[in-house]
Amino acid sequence: MRFPYTVAMAKVMAIFLLLVGALAITVATDKSLPEADLVYIQPQDIFTLDPQAMRYNQDLRMSYAIYETLVRWNNEVATFDITPAAAARWEVSDDGLVYTFHLRPEARWSNGDPVTARDFQYAWQRALMPDSVADYSGLFFVIKGAQAFFDWRTEAMDTYASRPAEERTPEAAQAFRDETNRRFQESVGIRVADTYTLEVTLERPTAFFLDLCAFGPFSPVHEATVERFLQVTPETGRLDQSKAWTKPWNLVCNGPYTVEQWQFKRGMLLRRNPMYWDQDAIVSDTIRTLPIQDGNTSILAYETGAADWHSDVTVKYIADMLAEKDAGQRSNIHALSTFGTYFWSFNCKPRLADGRTNPFHDAGVRRAFALAVNKKAIVDNVKRSGEKVADVLIPVGSIGGFESPIGLPFNPERARQELANAGWEDRDGNGIPENEAGDEFPVVEMLCSTGSYHEDVAMVMGRMFTETLGIPTRIDAKESKIYKDDLKQKDYMMARGGWFGDYGDPTTFLDLHRTGDGNNDRGYSDPTFDAMLERAADEVDTRARLKILEEAERYTMEESVPVVPIWQYNYYYMFEPPLDAEGNPRPGGLVGISRHPRLVQYLWKLGVLKEGDEVRVTDMGVFAQ
Repeated sequence: MRFPYTVAMAKVMAIFLLLVGALAITVATDKSLPEADLVYIQPQDIFTLDPQAMRYNQDLRMSYAIYETLVRWNNEVATFDITPAAAARWEVSDDGLVYTFHLRPEARWSNGDPVTARDFQYAWQRALMPDSVADYSGLFFVIKGAQAFFDWRTEAMDTYASRPAEERTPEAAQAFRDETNRRFQESVGIRVADTYTLEVTLERPTAFFLDLCAFGPFSPVHEATVERFLQVTPETGRLDQSKAWTKPWNLVCNGPYTVEQWQFKRGMLLRRNPMYWDQDAIVSDTIRTLPIQDGNTSILAYETGAADWHSDVTVKYIADMLAEKDAGQRSNIHALSTFGTYFWSFNCKPRLADGRTNPFHDAGVRRAFALAVNKKAIVDNVKRSGEKVADVLIPVGSIGGFESPIGLPFNPERARQELANAGWEDRDGNGIPENEAGDEFPVVEMLCSTGSYHEDVAMVMGRMFTETLGIPTRIDAKESKIYKDDLKQKDYMMARGGWFGDYGDPTTFLDLHRTGDGNNDRGYSDPTFDAMLERAADEVDTRARLKILEEAERYTMEESVPVVPIWQYNYYYMFEPPLDAEGNPRPGGLVGISRHPRLVQYLWKLGVLKEGDEVRVTDMGVFAQ
């Protein structure tokens, strides 16, 4: 039996939700962890402190706090320059194949041991072991022999596991590991030249290799500690790693912080690492994480003073919060553009999945549809969350030295002309364009996943296609798994998509269009474009290489158009601004947040301003002096 939902019941429900929220805040902000100089909220707890196993944003952020890679990014400038970190300096051979890193002799692990070249070699071998099931193993394949080693180990494990049971002994498993280590040392281009010198040889010149070296999974690990919790399984020959080495009482770090306490789903306490070589760089002595999964509860927790920074606001009323900021009613919500783009894909194959001729195989048709999209109207009226309109796939200003093309703006008149040039015109006056054979342009099926704003975007875009081009559309909204399956099978005409770059190079986006790429869900294949990528891969001169990639971006965004970019994704933070209206330091404000689209936040740069503190202002944010 259904009961009527009365106003009184609504009030009771509102009170109930407030009580639940208050209880959740009480649980989340209990005093089981000590107070800290800086507290920040994140939706999920840390998944792992093993850098080679990391994949989630909150884990990678933590990696930069407790580990130090060879180099790091300067997140205070728009160019996002590579700067020294564990390596004080490095050289690159003239052919761009050999990188020689010279580590800091003064760098120490938190137990006092020196940080050595072997620590990096050992960690990178872990990333290249299929036993680890590391998400980012593929990024190491730019190193000479790395992929061949990974493939050999994969096949060798299958061979070992197929041996008779009586042959799979502890001695045999150890011999298999010894053979693996020998093969790695002999065939993979990661060499320990001496205690503080690491030499890395690449398969081919890779302009973004240093950028990869700044990425969390390229962090070193303390070999002796990891080995204490590692065993070789005789039955499979696999290396089985216990997670116990990452427990606070076992973990040995080389970054600005150590992990003092970690209570799952209640938070983590970081403390300044006294062994870290650059003590002056650390702003806050202690940092506490506060995981709160429910979006509404996390907002309430922040508003009641439980945290200094909310690192991922995801509530549905973000647009209302931004409107309050615009009206001067709040100052603590911030929309930051990211290294990611929301777009809609065209199926570029000659035929659709059901065998019909695909009109979107013609680049002229794709250009017509791209020109018919009023992206600003979608961003302002549908998404309503402060996103930047995107006319190109690679977020503008996100890669130093890369100059973005213009792309295709909203231009209904040119859209109709492009469609006519492609052979589609309203020949019988019924309002729908036909080809020369008299066949009407098919109803455009727009594939998207349910449960978000994608259907609203599809509805508005479909109306634009009908009004501008006279072409009817139909929304094909499916549950997420089915949507993904259809996308991979190319069973669609247009489909929503999105991409976040993995590393700071144009190819992290452009490779989506490469023929045969695993993420090329459009079936796009263009020899002209592929040839550009090959030329860029062989070009050692950085400026000349970027010029080639700039032309590749222009070609795909203005001529061949496999996707229609709509907006640049935003991330939403809550924190009190560090400057007042006159530009002076504001006590209680948060310093250290970078607004660079890569959104790499170094926890050791974050801090709450006190009376008399000085700051430095850059084009990417406000940082402690």
